[in-house]
Amino acid sequence: MANIFDGIKVIDITNNLAGPLCAQMLGDYGAEVIKIERPGAGDDSRGVAPKVEGQSLFYMFASRSKKSVTLALDDPRAQECIYKMVKDADVFIESYPPGRMKKFHLDYDTIAKINPNIVYCSVSVAGQVGPHSKVPGFDLIAQAMSGLMDITGEKNGPPTKSGTVIGDYIGGLNAFCSVAAALFHRQRTGEGQYCDVSLLDGLIAVNTLVDQAATLHTHPTRSGGHHGTIAPYGVYRGNNGESCIIAAYTGKMWPALCKLIGQPELADDPRFDSNVTRCANLPALIEILESWLKTFDKIDDAVAKMAEAGIATCKICTTTDVVEDPAYREVGLLIDIPTPPSVKERDHVTTRGSWLRFSKCKPEYKRPCDLGEYNDEILGQYMSKEEIDQCMKDWAGKFKKQ
Repeated sequence: MANIFDGIKVIDITNNLAGPLCAQMLGDYGAEVIKIERPGAGDDSRGVAPKVEGQSLFYMFASRSKKSVTLALDDPRAQECIYKMVKDADVFIESYPPGRMKKFHLDYDTIAKINPNIVYCSVSVAGQVGPHSKVPGFDLIAQAMSGLMDITGEKNGPPTKSGTVIGDYIGGLNAFCSVAAALFHRQRTGEGQYCDVSLLDGLIAVNTLVDQAATLHTHPTRSGGHHGTIAPYGVYRGNNGESCIIAAYTGKMWPALCKLIGQPELADDPRFDSNVTRCANLPALIEILESWLKTFDKIDDAVAKMAEAGIATCKICTTTDVVEDPAYREVGLLIDIPTPPSVKERDHVTTRGSWLRFSKCKPEYKRPCDLGEYNDEILGQYMSKEEIDQCMKDWAGKFKKQ
């Protein structure tokens, strides 16, 4: 059975997560992905802990299903090799700071002259043009600039970053969608095109409170573990440091919850008879519900009672809870992939699989590579063995590892 991107060749000149994730997803669904890395140093994510025998788990997730080659992009020999690769490539992805690829003579205008049908995608923190395009290219910068940090954290506490690099993940997904859409456009029209993907744009797009601030000219900010306009809809604490979610703000679930906790009169109490009044009296509501939760030794027992009563609830899981839940292996969210050849004591690592679901096409996970593992196979199509060896000798020690 043909996979979605079978026959698609991708040149991947990306670093860290957002760009690599886009290329990884294309590779999982059949594309041939040639990952170009710095000689001796590789992708910065190769240096990110934790590691297995020197190999970063982070890198192995983001750069599976690829063929690693090493080229120094500022060297004309490397640029000439890439020009040859591009002639029969379909996609070119880069995540260098805006303007850097032009210095390397690998910008869209240059590449499109060689292959007008190419889909070229740039991934950066704030886009290629505009007043913010030169800001430092980190997920944390995008989180701060997007307003997301200001709406995350306790109401009277400081702004808080997301527990994961959410800008990188959303940026990677947006890049994948952009490339897929551009390939579809090319299939219909024969035209390649340029895609400009910004981490900051993606985070502003998912900041729900932007509409409120822009239209009503208010200053929405942090509301802690609870929603700002509906209640109960948030985090409630029980005993032993355990917490759960209670999302019983609807006209049906709120009375059901009041009945379950033995206080049916609260449904008509003027303090709690609507979302507006419940939010206005949130501290009192939290105290009532948490007092009930603390009558249970385990939060699981309270969650079971609420679920039985038709109330939207769940225990707040640790990451360990997630990886120990067999349901996620069953649907392919947790998978085992082989380790690179340099890893001798482990034959696999457990990582996250594709979260996309198709009835006709399934992901095909190929192991991550050692740095430059495919130099002879890939570069050998465009350079002689002597030329490859001379380049590697000239570039030895040129780049520092992270």
